[in-house]
Amino acid sequence: MTRKEMPASTLFGVAHYEYRMAIRRWGMWVAYAVGALPYIINALIEPAQEPTLPVWQFAGSVAITLNLWMPVLGGIVMADRLPRDRKLGVCELLASTPLRRRTYVLGKYVGVVLAALTPVLASSLLLAVIATLRGTSLEAAPERLATLAGALLAAFLAINVPAYLFVGAFSLACPAVLPVRVYQVLFTGYWFWGNFINPKALPTLNGTLLTPKGGFVASAFFHLGREMFVGAHTAVEAVLNLAVLGACAAAALLALERYLAYQQGRA
Repeated sequence: MTRKEMPASTLFGVAHYEYRMAIRRWGMWVAYAVGALPYIINALIEPAQEPTLPVWQFAGSVAITLNLWMPVLGGIVMADRLPRDRKLGVCELLASTPLRRRTYVLGKYVGVVLAALTPVLASSLLLAVIATLRGTSLEAAPERLATLAGALLAAFLAINVPAYLFVGAFSLACPAVLPVRVYQVLFTGYWFWGNFINPKALPTLNGTLLTPKGGFVASAFFHLGREMFVGAHTAVEAVLNLAVLGACAAAALLALERYLAYQQGRA
């Protein structure tokens, strides 16, 4: 079987294997648990917001607050996946198989992003349970929880997932040319500089179509305002924001594939 004849199921196999490897890392779960703790404590001790906010607006507020610093954890835990393969000699082993580089890169990307998103989805659902139990009677809780969980899932897909797809692409590509620790430090600084610095105070990407925190979508489709670190944006701007982020992620993955080809050609 040649490289061009590899079945599409190979992509699923690579992604599934990478997901299993990443999701079993207890360090990732500990990091996310610590990162989610302030949200959970706030949900338990603050006055219940959910009954006073429209369901979709509440769901958007949960998703955008989870994007404050949780993607930093995601970028850090995803950054060592490719260097790990190089260290273990996996890249040399794969070069002797019919597996295409593009399938390897895309499969690894899908697997690590899904693994990084799993604790975020779990945190969203936990916050939905807390909000329901605090703001609804036990008789109405199941129906209310189903409604809120559906809205939170939509917000998760529209706000959290694009951020992690963007972060994941660069967290795979950049450590191919940078030491992992250097990238992790630089990425942490970038996340807060590029997403939360006031452009009037300091030059920043915040507020441009290159902002991945989800503010465009949160404003346009979930009706959130400046109290949640987002400005006023239209649906067209939100779609453009998602398109630009997707294009940047695709470019990073393509650059990674080409760089791996260059390395293989030199070997």
